[in-house]
Amino acid sequence: MPSIHHVAHGAVITSCLALLAGCGVFRSSRQATVSADSAATVAATTPVPPTSPTSPASAVAPPETANATTNVRRVTYAEEGADFDPCVSRDGTKLVFASTQHRATSDIYIKRMDSRVMTQLTNDPAEDACPAISPDGSKIAFASNRTGNWDIFVIPISGGKAVQITSDGADEMQPSWSPDGAKLVYARAGASGRWEMWVAKAGNNASANFIGYGVQPRWCPETGTGEGKSDKIVYQLGRERGRRSFSLWTMDYVDGASTNATELVGSADAALINPTWSSDGQWIAYTEVDLLDPRNTGSQRPAASSLWMVSVAGEGKIRLTGTEGVALNPSWGNDGTLYFVSDRSGRDNVWSLNLAQALTSAQAAMGPTSAAAQSPISTSPTPPPAPAVESVANVPETPAGSGH
Repeated sequence: MPSIHHVAHGAVITSCLALLAGCGVFRSSRQATVSADSAATVAATTPVPPTSPTSPASAVAPPETANATTNVRRVTYAEEGADFDPCVSRDGTKLVFASTQHRATSDIYIKRMDSRVMTQLTNDPAEDACPAISPDGSKIAFASNRTGNWDIFVIPISGGKAVQITSDGADEMQPSWSPDGAKLVYARAGASGRWEMWVAKAGNNASANFIGYGVQPRWCPETGTGEGKSDKIVYQLGRERGRRSFSLWTMDYVDGASTNATELVGSADAALINPTWSSDGQWIAYTEVDLLDPRNTGSQRPAASSLWMVSVAGEGKIRLTGTEGVALNPSWGNDGTLYFVSDRSGRDNVWSLNLAQALTSAQAAMGPTSAAAQSPISTSPTPPPAPAVESVANVPETPAGSGH
């Protein structure tokens, strides 16, 4: 398995996982690896021919409006190191993210949305990243290289001992929960040199099954949105020609089998990465990196990238931010707010963007028939329901060497 050296905020990290372009242990330098050929990474994955490809009738909105810019709000406040890999709880009250604020290696932190106070959940000398909150808000899945290679772990959201889910010799990252919280889908570095996607029970990797090639799989939060009441999973897949950049695909998944691999949106001249679902499963936000922009050449991290959204049917494509700076790793909240990573403060922090205007524009671009089929996301400021579990973590993970 080839490896790459990543320079991120002064720290050099060696890993083949730069390809993943979206799980921030490489602190956005890996988020920026936008081509399947970048820095001699693994061979481009082979897409399964789609059975019913969509032909997006995209109505692209004009570049970012002044309103979109003024709706940006800072959420985390790293003055040293960086904050990245944001994930929002289903009830919208908490944000979990990875951070190097306090040391060179990343740990997992959690904070209330209405507070600047953050609580450390993991405390290991290794790298912890890619946090994903379970649908019921009780657990966090994440990736760590504490065992020598990258594996998936689960920790209570209130803190405590991390339980290892995967344990083979391959690198596994980017976990995403099924809607019922019973399974995890994740990316695995296969022996063939291709990135694979696997599904396992949240507490039993012995039953894991291969579902296809790709990276950054994200399970739709709404169950039964695929054909025949199957679930949908969105993911990145590298092209096998041209610039070999990533495009975004979806598949249907049910009973251990995947079908209907479909390219949702792609470009010969741009890398489309970091897909994330809206809370109702009707929209997908993602990062676009223009490969023709000279600012994005010769570096694993782009100097310019923008956020976009598109409906699950490939319609209503609209730009959310401009390309004056870097915007990566979007994560959708339950109230029409998009959280993302940007260095507009001078270093990577988590920011938020209100999408009320963008959603209205996208639905208008789709036309009345298509827009009516989309379940509108609530953008009202009504408070979220009370969380089902302890709302703020207060028990850090057991440090390494203490029975952890």
